[in-house]
Amino acid sequence: MNWEIAKIGIKSLTHNRKRTVLTIVGTVMGISAIVLMIAVGNGFQDSVNQLVGQFGADIITIMPGKGGLFTSMMSPTFLSDDDVKVVEHVPGVTYVAGIASKALPINYGGETKVLVVYGYPSGAITKIYGNLTETYIAEGRPPRKGDKYVAMLGYSVAHDLFGKDIPAGRSIEIAGKKFRVIAVFRRFGDEADDTSINIPLSAFKEITENQKPNYIMITAKVADRSQIKQIAERIKRILKSHRGKDDFQVLTPEDLANTINSILNVVTVVITSIAAIALIVGAVGIMNTMYMSVTERTREIGVMKAVGATRGQIMTVFLVEAGLLGLIGGVVGEGVAAALALLVQWAVRSFGGIYYYSVYLRPDLLIGAAVFSFVLGIVAGLLPARRAAELDPVVALRYE
Repeated sequence: MNWEIAKIGIKSLTHNRKRTVLTIVGTVMGISAIVLMIAVGNGFQDSVNQLVGQFGADIITIMPGKGGLFTSMMSPTFLSDDDVKVVEHVPGVTYVAGIASKALPINYGGETKVLVVYGYPSGAITKIYGNLTETYIAEGRPPRKGDKYVAMLGYSVAHDLFGKDIPAGRSIEIAGKKFRVIAVFRRFGDEADDTSINIPLSAFKEITENQKPNYIMITAKVADRSQIKQIAERIKRILKSHRGKDDFQVLTPEDLANTINSILNVVTVVITSIAAIALIVGAVGIMNTMYMSVTERTREIGVMKAVGATRGQIMTVFLVEAGLLGLIGGVVGEGVAAALALLVQWAVRSFGGIYYYSVYLRPDLLIGAAVFSFVLGIVAGLLPARRAAELDPVVALRYE
């Protein structure tokens, strides 16, 4: 490429700066949206995989209903104590906990709210999640052996729902029974978690006057993580035989991660499709600007041809200009996306409770986006550049 010829295309961008800025807006919007979605979406996927790996690499979750994780949460069917006993005897399972829930009146400081209370077997939270429980406790401690009338509160319960904060050490009434608050969780960013109350299952059975409650979930800890899929299939087969029907789901950590990631993928595809429209608008803007540039510089093109410029050199001038329009839009878009992605990272860590979340701002993503925007500009400028190259020099020199 003749550098002097290319410099002509570069200089032309500064002749009409307002038009240049307006032209790259569409590219900025499209590239920033795509880079932002990839950075944030992949960051969430990495976090989901990390969270599942940390919290339950050896945990199998059994839920009532069919059709996916979220369908299961709304299932009218339940699991029972008999199901818990069946799972306990499955080879490879070392610990099983049935989790019950019910909306109950909570009284604190004269105010009463109806909230979902979860009943966990004594020591289940620590046995299942180990030391990670303490990581997510903002104040207080995990339950200990022998605790009965104690409660662990979600962040919103302790800080938002009542007129006064409920710190660890205070007492609340659940269904008329006094419970001592031993812990307050950090904010998770999920309403169901942040407005939940966890109490020992023995106390749950007492205040609900039901010694055989229905369980919304059964968690099973396995001895060998490498055998978790085989154990999950074993649980499914034995539990199906016991219940007489296949009206439940057995989910491994990989299943849970795949379910969440599939939802993130759908969201990413939808928003990326919208961003693609912005890119098309940006490409059309570049093409329109280049056609205007060809028209305005017709006489200049004629002079260039008169002094010996070839068709290839003429095309180079306009392709460089178009490519730079795309590249500038891409680089600015990356800057906008990076700023927004870091803002999302801060918000997720500060308010979502996912302290290890990091956005996906890797060099290969930024380089790829820049190259793509440059190529997009060249493709958009191809027809205008060809038109410039095909101008008759005699006609071009006479153009006013």
